[in-house]
Amino acid sequence: MIVRIFKSGVSNGESPVRYLLGNLDHTGSERAVEPEVLEGNPQTTIDVINSIQRKYKYISGCISFRDSERPTKAQLYDLIDDFKQTFCPGLTSNNFNSLFVLHQDKGNTEVHFVFPSQILADSVHGGGRRFNIHPPGKQNILFFESFVKVTNQKLGYVQVVPDPLKIAFTDFERKTSEGRKDKSNKRWIQRSVIKAVTNGEIKNRADLCRHLDEKLGITITRQGKDYLSVKLPGALKAKRLRGALYSEDADYQGLITQSMASKQPYYLSPTEFKAEQIKLNDFIYAREQFNIKAYLTPRPSRRFAKQVNPLLTITTRRNYMNRIDYLPIIKGMIMEALKVAKQQQIPETPTTTIFTKAKTTTNLTSIRNKGLGVDLPNGDFRELKMTIAEIQQNMMDAIGEMNRTKNPAQAARIQQRVIQLKIQLAKLNKALHLAKIAESQKLIKGFNSLP
Repeated sequence: MIVRIFKSGVSNGESPVRYLLGNLDHTGSERAVEPEVLEGNPQTTIDVINSIQRKYKYISGCISFRDSERPTKAQLYDLIDDFKQTFCPGLTSNNFNSLFVLHQDKGNTEVHFVFPSQILADSVHGGGRRFNIHPPGKQNILFFESFVKVTNQKLGYVQVVPDPLKIAFTDFERKTSEGRKDKSNKRWIQRSVIKAVTNGEIKNRADLCRHLDEKLGITITRQGKDYLSVKLPGALKAKRLRGALYSEDADYQGLITQSMASKQPYYLSPTEFKAEQIKLNDFIYAREQFNIKAYLTPRPSRRFAKQVNPLLTITTRRNYMNRIDYLPIIKGMIMEALKVAKQQQIPETPTTTIFTKAKTTTNLTSIRNKGLGVDLPNGDFRELKMTIAEIQQNMMDAIGEMNRTKNPAQAARIQQRVIQLKIQLAKLNKALHLAKIAESQKLIKGFNSLP
């Protein structure tokens, strides 16, 4: 068993679904066995893909079995569940769409799949975000290879060992009449080169180039690190030959040995299987953490956005350096609030206590006047509450920015900013609490003084 991802995904939704469910295969021949939907709704998949406005709209591929591998229907359903849990961990069917279709017209078993590249509307973020089960990068390739190894071992199938001398063809060469001509030419060149390597005629790249030129009449137009660009007799355009044989540092005798070994049945030992399971679990955990952060973590609340003072509003259009412009104002407010808190803790005489409470209210007014530029009646803490709400909002924005960034250094800087904001918020909340107590005591004192 092996998993292949196709180089497609830019067409409308009808194109891949039509191929998966159509009566004709990629060569235009009628299928001997009709396709069968194993999971998903074809029309829903079409609708989701057609709703995507980005260039790349879906990921399609195939879980392909050898002719000798005959999985049961129950095993196929289990495999589909494992596939989704492996490459979409942390998500449910409410978060993404998928379609799995069984093909058996080529004599073997193939399970084709399509995943629209978009999170559905039932997700926390409201849907619309890009979703990709096969992101670019070496780590993702290793992720899929690990899944194939573990699955083959579980099912009792022989491991897939790559043959370094096997030719890799593009979708264009496999599926089009013009491409099949290039495919035939590549096979012809490959057979000739392998025969010359086996006979000892080719020992390095210089020998290879000489063989192509003198024996096959092929003109070499460019030599890359892992390819050769060649022009066949009578051809107008050059074609690239890729693979281990055409690499500049190829070990030809070693390639012959590896090719022979790849044809021998190979199974993982218990130790190798356990190590591969651990590796796969690590990949799954990393993907799960990414999915939770990207698709399931709520965005910071913005319920205070319309209440903040324009002087303290920090917009996302400003750069990071501009965001600290408001900090001197906040620091001044904190210093004033700390003075108030200290004064509240000093035991006073009744006469002095009244003066301290009056001073407390005066200090709060000074805080508002200094930090917000407004003058409110004593006992009205609305602007101070709005300032606390603004700090809460800035802290939530910083947390969201920290979760989104992929730069460790930047994440550390943002984390320090979050800690500072938390300290400021705690001090202002304490100051507000003490101010409310002072105001309440003043009201009680006035009530008790009534005749």
